[in-house]
Amino acid sequence: MSDVIDIVIINYRSAEDTLAAIAGITPWRQGRIWLVDNSEGGAEAAQLSSALTDNPAVRLLVPERNFGFGGGCNLAFEQSSAEHLLLLNPDARIDAQNIAVLADTLRRYPDFGAVSPKTFWDPARRFLLPSAFPPTPWVMLAMTLALHSPSLAKYAAGRYLRRMRDNMAAAEAYTTPFLVGAVMLLRRSAVLAAGGLFDPDYFMFYEDSDLSLRLRRAGYRLGIVPGAEAVHEYRHKPFKGEMMAESGQIYFAKNFPRFYHLTQRLSRLAHWGRPVKWEEWGGILPHPVGSPEELHAQISQLGGAGIVAISPSVMMMPALFRPLGAEPVLLSSHDWARIEPGRYMLACSDGENNSPVRWVGFERVKS
Repeated sequence: MSDVIDIVIINYRSAEDTLAAIAGITPWRQGRIWLVDNSEGGAEAAQLSSALTDNPAVRLLVPERNFGFGGGCNLAFEQSSAEHLLLLNPDARIDAQNIAVLADTLRRYPDFGAVSPKTFWDPARRFLLPSAFPPTPWVMLAMTLALHSPSLAKYAAGRYLRRMRDNMAAAEAYTTPFLVGAVMLLRRSAVLAAGGLFDPDYFMFYEDSDLSLRLRRAGYRLGIVPGAEAVHEYRHKPFKGEMMAESGQIYFAKNFPRFYHLTQRLSRLAHWGRPVKWEEWGGILPHPVGSPEELHAQISQLGGAGIVAISPSVMMMPALFRPLGAEPVLLSSHDWARIEPGRYMLACSDGENNSPVRWVGFERVKS
């Protein structure tokens, strides 16, 4: 039935987050909440079962082993018969009203195979997360070659930020080539036409890119719905980098085999690029930064009045960014706690407008 919306949540040693995500959509009367516990060991499954005893919408599934994000979602997909399924990360938050906006979009646009909301990074809704990074040969080559020209790269970064901010301010759903699985409403019939939900070869990462590609090849559009809002407090933990690289190998080998072999399993991209010299992009803070107060003081000395966007990439792809028309801000202690140690590039304002006019690089260290 098209009015039924089932929700899929994969728990991996994050019971508190998972319970908070479920609380945000409780009571859920439009379908079932399929909760898959991948934690192994039984302790978290017992905690979840005890906490959700009085929630009739929840069905707890405990697989024999950890099948990863994609495998867990596949298990729930097989149990569900709903035409619409919402994939929801434990650290993401969305309420019933915003889910209804997503579902209404799928009903009004039958050529959409999946949609996601406008997603904020922080509960205060100060920074937006970008739409999914497009992992295609052309984008990979363009970003590699752009490093040879800092001026071209800065132009591309500014253009990217303007496009993201404009898109998120749109009145209607807009088409995008890829979606992120953190908060995504799927049309079951479209997923089946695309060959099924997630390819089991992906344990974690790139499974949503692979699905996005298959949905488009099956003739469906993907959309971002700015009229629906969610929050995803994403943190890029260091261990994720290696897992992303492994899944990226699988993704390009499957979907772009010629490019994969011509680049010798992507290794040639590093040789075609050039070492990143952050100082070529703008001002570089002279000292490592251990607190938001230190960061703001050093930004002020360079003439920056506030932050428009922040990224681990000099090209600002991907980047957290302020909504269109919103004033530049400084990072809060809550923001700072979710930024892992490493190098970052800021797009700063001069205080007279809210567009990025100054690039500032800095190194974040532990306090």
